[in-house]
Amino acid sequence: MKSLILYFLYFLILFFQPASAMRVSGLYQATITVSDESESKRRVALKQALGKVLVKVTGDRNINNSTTANLLHQRSEQFVQQYRYNQNTNEWGQDKSATELWVQFDENALDAALKTYGVNVWGKERPSILVWLVCQNDKNRYFASLENSSEYLNILEKRAAARGIRLLFPLLDLQDTSQISVTDVWGSFMEPIIKASNRYQPDAILAGKFSQILPALWESNWIVYMNEEVISWTTQSEIADIALEEGIDELIDKLVSQYSNIEKQDYKAVDISISNIDSLDRYAQAILYLKSLKSVTKVSVKRISLNYVVFELIGDQGIEGIQQAISLGKKLQFVEGSDDIEYRLLP
Repeated sequence: MKSLILYFLYFLILFFQPASAMRVSGLYQATITVSDESESKRRVALKQALGKVLVKVTGDRNINNSTTANLLHQRSEQFVQQYRYNQNTNEWGQDKSATELWVQFDENALDAALKTYGVNVWGKERPSILVWLVCQNDKNRYFASLENSSEYLNILEKRAAARGIRLLFPLLDLQDTSQISVTDVWGSFMEPIIKASNRYQPDAILAGKFSQILPALWESNWIVYMNEEVISWTTQSEIADIALEEGIDELIDKLVSQYSNIEKQDYKAVDISISNIDSLDRYAQAILYLKSLKSVTKVSVKRISLNYVVFELIGDQGIEGIQQAISLGKKLQFVEGSDDIEYRLLP
């Protein structure tokens, strides 16, 4: 019963949180199940944990097949910041035989190593994805929800989390159902899907339909709307879980291609003006946010006036990478019509 309550609360958080680009936590942490606490088992587990972290940090599901990953795995212990063993318990509080090794890797050291090998590090600010999923059972079609299809939503969420992405799910309340129907999603009618999604303000909208098309074949059809572009794909498998997981993998592959693989450039200074800084706290908020951007390596103040502050930013992804990172953060609002690169600090 305890695990069921925690599971329910977990999904309530997913359903009721406000949608915006997310600052993802836990990217440099991983948990591995081990049979004992011996040094030999720990060394193997540390390599496995690093493999999980590399996928999240880069967004690349195939990163562990690379020469770079192989070199990093050999040095996995050098990147460990801390680790601990946790005993697993079931819902009755009884110990299981398996033990979990939780590992926290050194973010700065791992990022530096990846950059040395020319591997892009995907920043913590990542796009928010709103998911509308319709399932078909025999001839019945219905929205997947916590009440009727929590196992499907859990599969999607776990796979996305393994790639460093968090998904959002609609409330499916009266406001939603008055704007969107099962038929809209099944028919991939984007106008009502986009309209119903506006209340959540996601960076991307994912609509999927999931069904068993043969006794031993499951199919998921997906369509994503992001940056005013529509992309569709289909995945099939003899196993329902895999058909759903592959659908999410395809989505995140597209996100990584768009948001992470910005060509590296020579370090170059970019000036941006930020208005609505009217106190020391607001100034500190702005400069700390700029320093947190992965595409920025150095922040300095160039000029201060009554109306704005001009910051000089230096990074290896140029103005494109900096502006993309800022657009995901929802901390600064771009000011249209200005001759300079100008932003407004949001409340």
